[in-house]
Amino acid sequence: MAIYHCSIKLIGRSGGRSAVASAAYRSGEKLLNEETGITHDFTKKGGVIMSEILLPTNAPERYLDRQTLWNEVQKVEKRADAQLAREVEVALPSELTRTQQIECVRSYINDNFTSKGMIADWALHDKGDGNPHAHIMLSVRAIDENEKWTSKQKSVFANVRDDKGRPIYDPSLPSYNPKDKENTSKYRIPVLDENGNQKTRERKGKGTEYLWERISIPANDWNEHSKAEEWRKSWAEHCNQYLAPDKQIDHRSYKRQGLDIEPTIHEGVTARQIEKRGDISDRCEINKSIKVRNLLRQKLRQTFEELTTFIIEKASEIYGRYTELKRHTADPSKAGRDVKDVGGTAGRDRQNGTTDFRIDAGAFTDRGTSGRIHELKRGLYKRKPAIERADYIIARTESEIADTDRHIEELSRQIKDKENDNDERLRKLKERRRAYKNVGGNAGRNGYDEKQTYGKGQDHSGLERTASDISAFLSSIEIKEQDSRTGRRDSELERLHREDEQRRLDREREREAERRKQQNRKRSRGSR
Repeated sequence: MAIYHCSIKLIGRSGGRSAVASAAYRSGEKLLNEETGITHDFTKKGGVIMSEILLPTNAPERYLDRQTLWNEVQKVEKRADAQLAREVEVALPSELTRTQQIECVRSYINDNFTSKGMIADWALHDKGDGNPHAHIMLSVRAIDENEKWTSKQKSVFANVRDDKGRPIYDPSLPSYNPKDKENTSKYRIPVLDENGNQKTRERKGKGTEYLWERISIPANDWNEHSKAEEWRKSWAEHCNQYLAPDKQIDHRSYKRQGLDIEPTIHEGVTARQIEKRGDISDRCEINKSIKVRNLLRQKLRQTFEELTTFIIEKASEIYGRYTELKRHTADPSKAGRDVKDVGGTAGRDRQNGTTDFRIDAGAFTDRGTSGRIHELKRGLYKRKPAIERADYIIARTESEIADTDRHIEELSRQIKDKENDNDERLRKLKERRRAYKNVGGNAGRNGYDEKQTYGKGQDHSGLERTASDISAFLSSIEIKEQDSRTGRRDSELERLHREDEQRRLDREREREAERRKQQNRKRSRGSR
């Protein structure tokens, strides 16, 4: 599956940001901010593959110039806490070619933004590190038919009162229309005075005017929370048009998809650099623990599926044999000829002239449990009528199914306990780290084997379909958990040792530098 990422945020003055500076950084260009007089030069920024501006129908062509566009945006937005632009950042699937990535972004912008009246300024970034992505800056105002910026708010008649009697505008109800007063006049809310009467005012040349409640509402729905969900879903749909069925992405979380997968946390550049230096990053350690738990869940699900398949097949087989036994028992004339088909043998009581059915143990040993085979071999069924023996077999199978369910529940509980143990060990590890930092302790080096610690590459294909094999699997997990604790402890001690050694080297360098300074002072005094 390709990686899904789509984040939406606002760029505003309240955060000390500038639309011109943001556009310059994302496009890798040099732009002059007319508001501050500062030139933002990002021409040396690497990884900018391309950038372009896409205009809606009413926008003038002069806005194809990036510096003109965002300087005019900043002139229109005069408030100190004004929203200047909206940014949508999306991860581009690496499975797509460069041409497909560009086509996908353009189609996404046209369907969701420019067709709704927004101006889109977007750039494609790719440093060759496997993380191609696009930054889409959007205007927060639309352009009218006169090529002018529209207002963010509009005034409308309130059409209902809320539970507290306050006038509000409900978009689900009709609004007042002066051209259709007969049908819409009831959707106006009068302005009331202290006596509960509608307020009026005298207008010169127009007489008395009745006052009605008016409120301001957003001119568009771009700031509604539902739009974020709509845009995120649309990005997944546009990418999936180019992706194979087994690579499809989904905008929903694992929980919303109904998947029993624990999501990892964002590590960030700093955490990964710490890991590359050989040190331990808390965020990377948390993600490694999450991956271990997800691996255990995956193996557990596989075991459940195998057990379920085995139980269904076995129950179906036994039921088929039971049905066949009933059929032959009901028709004794066929017993001597056909009973061998279900693993039974028939003998005739020469004195009484009756047929005696004896169930062959091999009839139920193809994939049966060892307990039932043993009982069959002991001859517990030899004196029972055929139908009673078949009923007994079915009852034993149901008992085994119930036992298997109990084993599965116990296995789930043990897995949950191990997850809690992992979280507790991680917390104790952080406490030990803080303790070592406070006392400045030293530690020896025993090595850190990540593959051993987190169970990567381990062979779990030997999982069998019985409760005893599940117990053996859990025992092997316990051994790996113990090795994991030892490895993490040794790695922590190793890191503390490196930190102490680094501090010692720094002190030596400082002393050596001070000694050289003193020697230089002595030489300078001697030369005088």
